[in-house]
Amino acid sequence: MKFVLSLALALSSFFSLASPLPDFPFVAVTGQSSKQVAPDSVTLTFSITTFHQTAEVANAQLSQASTKVLALLKANGVSDEQVTAYELEKSEKRKRDDNYNELEILGYDLNRRFEVRLSSLKQYPALLAQLYAAEYVHNLNSVFDTSERDAVETALISAAAAQARKKAEQMAEGLGVKIHSVFAFNDSGSFNSFFATFGVSESTLVNAEMRTGSAQQVLVPQFIEISKTVNVIYKITP
Repeated sequence: MKFVLSLALALSSFFSLASPLPDFPFVAVTGQSSKQVAPDSVTLTFSITTFHQTAEVANAQLSQASTKVLALLKANGVSDEQVTAYELEKSEKRKRDDNYNELEILGYDLNRRFEVRLSSLKQYPALLAQLYAAEYVHNLNSVFDTSERDAVETALISAAAAQARKKAEQMAEGLGVKIHSVFAFNDSGSFNSFFATFGVSESTLVNAEMRTGSAQQVLVPQFIEISKTVNVIYKITP
């Protein structure tokens, strides 16, 4: 685990202006901890988007494309419970004049967003490659996660808190005072999202053939980084 600590005294930046400062001597410290862990799951999102001069044809195209994509997911072992399909979005595309005023309707854009939750990364590269090649599929995005997140974050909070206390004690000793008790603490500074770290030498690479015929590399990160931050206010005594 990596540890980084920053310190602040009475006017620490994590106090809200809406809250009055304590009316007793105190020291405020911030502790941070992070850890790199291997991901074991991924949430894949994408949109199926169609356009046509008539809404009827655009809707038929989207329905046909959706049926093919759902069949593709099923063929890759994805169950219905792992798929969320969001409400259909429809918008008009209009011609505009030189002053950007709307004129006649050129056609209709239809869009439906899908979310696929994979509890294993085994089928991810092949599935993503097939989605790249599927017609009308756009805006693919992957967010990697770990089933051990709760346990990892609990350990990180504990480590960050321990480091914060150690630094507070060191500061108190240097200033000739003593730590009395904890007045308040929070982890509002926590990082709530994971950051997938990609690197050619640290990732599994799979070639996916896109509709253009060019090779698209599908990257599965070797690890993701989880970070937690805790803020602690200690009462001090002479």
